Amino acid sequence: MKKLTGLVCVLCVFFTGLPALADEVYLANGDRVSGTVVKKAGDVLTVMTEFAGEIGIAWDKVVSVSTEAPVVVQLDDATLLTGTLARSGDGSVGIAGSGLVQAGQVPVARVALINPPAPENGVKLSGRANAGVYIAKGNTDKEAYHGDIEAVARTRQNRFTAGAIYNQAVDDGVESENNATAYLKYDHFLTEKWYSYANAVLFKDDFADLNLRSSLGLGAGYQFMESELTNLSLEGGLSYVNEDFDLAPDDSYPAARWSLNYDHFLYPNRLQFFHFHEGLLGLQDTKDIIIITRTGLRAMLTDSFTATAEVDVDWDNTPSPGNDRVDTRYLFNLGYGW
Repeated sequence: MKKLTGLVCVLCVFFTGLPALADEVYLANGDRVSGTVVKKAGDVLTVMTEFAGEIGIAWDKVVSVSTEAPVVVQLDDATLLTGTLARSGDGSVGIAGSGLVQAGQVPVARVALINPPAPENGVKLSGRANAGVYIAKGNTDKEAYHGDIEAVARTRQNRFTAGAIYNQAVDDGVESENNATAYLKYDHFLTEKWYSYANAVLFKDDFADLNLRSSLGLGAGYQFMESELTNLSLEGGLSYVNEDFDLAPDDSYPAARWSLNYDHFLYPNRLQFFHFHEGLLGLQDTKDIIIITRTGLRAMLTDSFTATAEVDVDWDNTPSPGNDRVDTRYLFNLGYGW
């Protein structure tokens, strides 16, 4: 855990040294509001600010907008454009994005929505696949492989997530790591921010005497932010955990579950920080604690291809006898997103 603490400290120093990035809203009276553009719905533009949280600005007071990250703009004729916004003289904005026909100047009066919600029957699909390989021959004979994939389907009120992770390592012809994870999750949004969830996770680790750990859970979550630039959600609920060991006695128990899911572009369209944290606390025996974290930086090589440096930590407070409580992996992957 000392290595993990050190990593967190290094990341904190790194992030505090980065320059702040902000969108700008230009008003008719000459003022400017800095923050992150969340959406425009009706006659109100919502901006997340550091000094006052989310604020609403009357659209008829706005003369132009600039953004650091791409946004989705719906015009008054239902045309959808995706790209970054730039000030293009009072009364208009410029919209530009990779793979997008240059929109040129768009009158502010023609902007009907910014970051509109998905229609009731519409589905927004996104996902990412990553793969990493490490091979050394000679005095050191080692091979390590990693692969993961995740797909998300989002509608206005529902979000479906499915994914899988696999790790394998061979040292001098002898396998030293082999584990796999599969997960499914369903979120139903009760309001714009609050949602209920149901999730299932399956995990096996041949070198932790774990044939299969399954957990089924129900709970609630709060989506603090959901945009191209930043996503942040916090969840809490109950799970039922069942563990099937090869040698140790099998075990099952109810548990409290919590999770944090966060990602943020430090440099829009260039460098993204991400952190996922999930914990399970046994309700019958509080020594039954499982915590997993996934933390890293993702560099955008092109619109679709990425390079990722990541640290994964799996902590099981009550492992099968003879096994360590902590597994740590340092991963360097190439990936594809859609």
